[in-house]
Amino acid sequence: MDTSAAPRPDNASMARLRQALERELAPDEAVQWHGWQLGRIDPRAFLLYVFAVPWTAFSLFWTVMAAAGIAASGLTGLGLLAWAFPLFGLPFIAVGAWMLSRPFVPLWERGRVLYVVTDRRVLKLALGRELVVKTVPAERIGLAERRERAGGTGTLSLPVRIGRDSDGDRTTETFDIGPVADIMGAQEAMNRIAAGARLAPGGPAGALSS
Repeated sequence: MDTSAAPRPDNASMARLRQALERELAPDEAVQWHGWQLGRIDPRAFLLYVFAVPWTAFSLFWTVMAAAGIAASGLTGLGLLAWAFPLFGLPFIAVGAWMLSRPFVPLWERGRVLYVVTDRRVLKLALGRELVVKTVPAERIGLAERRERAGGTGTLSLPVRIGRDSDGDRTTETFDIGPVADIMGAQEAMNRIAAGARLAPGGPAGALSS
């Protein structure tokens, strides 16, 4: 979906993320690649509407009908207690509104999420109400899965940990990059630092361990 008409990134947020990155980097740590998350809406995200629309519609209908029933019953004199039943529907309406807004989150995240590959690790810096930094050392990076569109934009999924869930089933934890521009550049940088980690003493033993 074309986002050329989307609002320009928040330059203040971008400046804060650059400053945060400078604080994160060690003095001898070098940036190999960086990219800002694109404000691109994925049409597949609207599949959630199959569930979200009827959920929200029913929640609104139920709440309105309950409120109308209280108003018609003449019990409004009981104050908040009388409205407890219709007010019970408000959290369900809030959940429905949250689901309906999910496909548009990338527009808000534009300019607020920065991905960085250094010579020793991968970082994701996200700025919302607070700064959240996720980092994965090079020795934990496994084989990447790249999804690339025309023009070079895309996503990269990096398996960083393999373990077992409570049922004993095999699970894989991933670190996802994107969507960003120049996704091939991101993978090339990842390949370089992952190869260097494998050549380092003890590198292969640490990769993808549980």
